[in-house]
Amino acid sequence: MSDKTSKTSMQRHRYDFVLEAAQPIAHHAESIGNEAVIMRRKVRRADGRFSLVPIVTADTMRHGMREAAAYMFLDAAGLLERNTLNEAALRLLFAGGMIKGRGSDGAVVRLDEYRKLCELVPALELFGGCAQNRMIPGMLEVDDATVICDETARFVPEHVMAYVRETGAHIATAREHVEEVQRVRMDPMLRPSLRELTSGEDQVKMLGKLADSEAASESDDAVARGKTKSAMMPRRYERIAQGSLFYWGCQATVYSALALDTFRLAAVGFLSRARVGGKRGTGHGEVRPVKAWDIELARPADALLPIAPGELAPRVGELFRAHVAERKTEIRSFLGQVEA
Repeated sequence: MSDKTSKTSMQRHRYDFVLEAAQPIAHHAESIGNEAVIMRRKVRRADGRFSLVPIVTADTMRHGMREAAAYMFLDAAGLLERNTLNEAALRLLFAGGMIKGRGSDGAVVRLDEYRKLCELVPALELFGGCAQNRMIPGMLEVDDATVICDETARFVPEHVMAYVRETGAHIATAREHVEEVQRVRMDPMLRPSLRELTSGEDQVKMLGKLADSEAASESDDAVARGKTKSAMMPRRYERIAQGSLFYWGCQATVYSALALDTFRLAAVGFLSRARVGGKRGTGHGEVRPVKAWDIELARPADALLPIAPGELAPRVGELFRAHVAERKTEIRSFLGQVEA
């Protein structure tokens, strides 16, 4: 067993980040009528009252890390540009797999097989997942990305708040971070240039509908108005304002240099091009790290080592990529047979 995969004493590592919304964030919890409401979490304020504060869920952040690790894995194995993954392999790498429920059909994953799975797919040990009929526990703990605001300031670590104060940033309320936007999807029938793209028969029908609609708008007949409903769709949604700051942290318990490198690769790979929430096709979702702390939790005295995101990235992933590249053949065979 090589030094990079050999087991060492348990170590717990944590990253704390200040993230900035480079674009507005449209991470929604639900829709009420035609309005989408952003995701919020209830917090108790120092005065005993409760407030709802905007967040990006830990599930979203964790999935972003898993997806980044999966792409890095496929790239290192030479599989990123090959159309060779089956459904089970795709599900295992990007969603953690699923229990197959084979019962006593001999699909049990023995401990030696489990170790082999984690050796071939290092992210499986970090994130956990399901292979055949075994649930594999992970070693990663991920927090919500929480807007740094007046209501959450007392829950944010002091070293993070000290950095925010050093920048001279105003600590706004949660309400100030949220804006409401209204958009309308236009009815293509209203544009003559688009009507010309249709057949003559359909043009006659559309012109008839428009005439009926104009007549109904001048009428008090509710039935007539209902029959000539416009295809225009007004909608409203909440979003977190561009420039908002988030506090986000993640930590992992690792037993080898490879596991630690996989953890770092997942975090850095995700944040190098992180996008969260919906409406990504219309200028929403990009977040970027503006400050990071690498915290070694295993030591008696926790040492805070400030690092710039750009300083960490070049040193990350060397063990991971070398480990995967050495096992390309085994990995391709495993992914072709895995049940997940």
